[in-house]
Amino acid sequence: MRISIRNVVVSGLLAGMSILLSRLAAIMIAGGTIRLSFGNIPIYMAGLMFGPVIGGLVGGVSDLVGMLVNSFGAAFVPHIFVAAVLRGVIPPLVARFWGENNKVWPLKIFSAILLTEIASGALLTTWGLAWLQKSPFVTVLVPRLIALAVQIPVYSMITVTLTLALRPLHLQRSAGR
Repeated sequence: MRISIRNVVVSGLLAGMSILLSRLAAIMIAGGTIRLSFGNIPIYMAGLMFGPVIGGLVGGVSDLVGMLVNSFGAAFVPHIFVAAVLRGVIPPLVARFWGENNKVWPLKIFSAILLTEIASGALLTTWGLAWLQKSPFVTVLVPRLIALAVQIPVYSMITVTLTLALRPLHLQRSAGR
């Protein structure tokens, strides 16, 4: 697999944006079990623009470097790291499954983010937070599901808007190689 300098630079910018949005422009609520931020969106974008490998790398780098920037007083949790990687891996795989039909692009994005947040947000991250806080899984899950019910549509609308705006530019540059 050949990765261009441009893709490395854009991926680095997306990782930086994710770190800034997740660690510095975030609000923690519900006893530290819910982080309100837009930090997942750059990870989704990396996966949708460059594929699951680069998307996973952006998610992993964002989580690891983000821990150094602001850990929110928590230790490194492997469950949450894997969840961050999957946020970059799952959306492009779901989008590929739907095929190249651009008319359903918003539905693709919503489905991709929904499946990603079920696996990453509701299951893995909740498991990691419950393990970290030594709390029962269900106790941590309930407020997180309420937050995800709001976050998933918001993440989807923003990601659809950004991918539709950036997609012609990305396709134009990809065709010019």
